Amino acid sequence: MRRSSHFRRLGFTLVELLVVIAIIGILIGMLLPAVQQVREAARRATCANNIRQQVLALHNYESAYQKFPPAHLINGSWWGGPFEVQPAPNGYASNSYPHGGAFWSWAMAVSPFLEQGNLYDKVNFSASGASWPWWQFMPNGDTIMSVSCATFVCPSDQRGDEKWEDPGNEDIKVAVTSYLGVSGRDSYMATGGQDGMIYVNSKVTMGMVTDGTSNTLMIGERTPAKDLQYGWQWAGAGDNVQGEADVVLGVHERIGVGWGADPNGYETDYFRPGDPRSPGNIHRFHFWSSHPGGATWGLADGSTQFISYDMDNPNNGSNGFEMTVLEKMATRAGAEVGLDYR
Repeated sequence: MRRSSHFRRLGFTLVELLVVIAIIGILIGMLLPAVQQVREAARRATCANNIRQQVLALHNYESAYQKFPPAHLINGSWWGGPFEVQPAPNGYASNSYPHGGAFWSWAMAVSPFLEQGNLYDKVNFSASGASWPWWQFMPNGDTIMSVSCATFVCPSDQRGDEKWEDPGNEDIKVAVTSYLGVSGRDSYMATGGQDGMIYVNSKVTMGMVTDGTSNTLMIGERTPAKDLQYGWQWAGAGDNVQGEADVVLGVHERIGVGWGADPNGYETDYFRPGDPRSPGNIHRFHFWSSHPGGATWGLADGSTQFISYDMDNPNNGSNGFEMTVLEKMATRAGAEVGLDYR
């Protein structure tokens, strides 16, 4: 038998292989952004559902108690009464502690409506020092504050599963949240703030929302502070025990108000992009998210809305400027209706 002078080539040449690899690389480069966009869209949808569940829980609380929960409870005379606050909704015991326990946040108040009743039942809400959240523990020795509920964590927040740890006691840990209640334009009564739905010692009823529930913000996104000291799930005090930047936030919050100082003399922050890596926790005073372009908000009618950063600017109505659309949405009774925020 005569062997053929021709034979079948069984492989690629080096040039052909390099061409194929280059084509595959180009295709991956084209597809990767699309895959990332799809994943982010899924995370944003989950985030919106988280906020929707929180708003519905707030409404269930209002149905049960005829008022929305406060940001937290304090006695305004403590520590010399540095800032004016309204009295606690249920008054005070003879020892000055508010009935319902000090510093537990609105999130803990609505936790039974988010299938967290077992956790809620372990909390001591007595009007005494025993109700302070920081030193209450689960049967297994973990702090109650360390228990995390996925509904309060945005899936786009890469630090959502992290916990603050007391540098002096590694057994004291605290779960963080991606969401804060909207206290109004800011969190201080002296500036005309505390005009929103949830603020220190608040007792807002549905009848007080005269701007219309579809025009009024309740919950917004705010990624936890760089060192995780601001933005705790179940309780918090803020810099000035108003809960500001910790469990609630104004849409144009006052920046770094000194203890007992007049907040009218301090600049305001506004809804803009943030960076969790920035030093000094400088982004704790404004709403922002880990989503590109804006953040998701929960409104008092139970709906959610993704709002672009372009909807806000630094001007603050309480400083004599025209109020921004977001400021108007933050107030419950500012006579603003028919707002265009979509």
